[in-house]
Amino acid sequence: MLADWFREHSSTLTTLDPEQPLDDLEVLREIVDDARVVAVGEGAHFVEEFSHARQRVLRFLAERCGFTVFAMEFGFSEAFPLDRWLLGEGDDGDLAKVCRAAAEWSAADLMHWLRHHNRTSGHPLRFAGLDIPEAGGALRPALEPVAEYLRDIDPDALPLVDTVLEISDRFLKGCGSGATAAPAWAGLETAEHNKLTAVLARLLLRLCAVEPLYVSRNSQSRFDIARRRVEAACHTDYMFQAGNALMSGRGLAADLSVREIYLAESLRWHLDHAEPGTRIVLAARRQRGRRSRRASGARSLLLPRS
Repeated sequence: MLADWFREHSSTLTTLDPEQPLDDLEVLREIVDDARVVAVGEGAHFVEEFSHARQRVLRFLAERCGFTVFAMEFGFSEAFPLDRWLLGEGDDGDLAKVCRAAAEWSAADLMHWLRHHNRTSGHPLRFAGLDIPEAGGALRPALEPVAEYLRDIDPDALPLVDTVLEISDRFLKGCGSGATAAPAWAGLETAEHNKLTAVLARLLLRLCAVEPLYVSRNSQSRFDIARRRVEAACHTDYMFQAGNALMSGRGLAADLSVREIYLAESLRWHLDHAEPGTRIVLAARRQRGRRSRRASGARSLLLPRS
């Protein structure tokens, strides 16, 4: 019987306290093996028990298995300043200033725990984001750093970013999520929809076309990050239309998977740009943990539903 199989193959956690000893998690070592990516799934966001269990798993994978990066369903662009704060930059009370999304979207406790872990553990964890900005409710978190980059590298291209931000500011103010951004986008004229998409496409093609010039003026690393940020903006723009179509009953099959593709490709991006020996713990809901299997050598650990 299925119940018998579960009893035979399950292990009971002795505690959910992240600061307690980790010996009860040793059963995970064989499951993890030599995987470069381990996906720790959850049945729902913002469940306290899932968060505490994940912190214990994170500690185990970092301290006993050599994992070095914690990645999650969080904005790719927003994660870079947050990573620096988690590694000790600034003051403990600066989280909202460094990253408003992390402070407001029920992630503050986890982020403060990570900062404390990195300060006190001999096995600190870098932080990596995989998602489009504010899950499709903003463009500024991705494009403001691109504008800063272009001021140094290619100021003639800055008007492209300015045009996108001028259009987006007229409908995205106060949105904060794709669910509110999509109907707000519908309030624009069709010509503005088309202009937003066209200018973003031109900006991305500009970066692709002059990559050697940009790299010669600065570095490959900064270029790669800037390009991925523009790709995030392009995916987000597509999500405006796809989300609105879904809400109005005109959505195309699998249209919203453009975000899932960005998440999976961001994981691959981080693997491709990581130092040798980097191993990533990925926190995502179940379907996104599965998609991360596109990365070679991935394993999934699913926390049970409460």
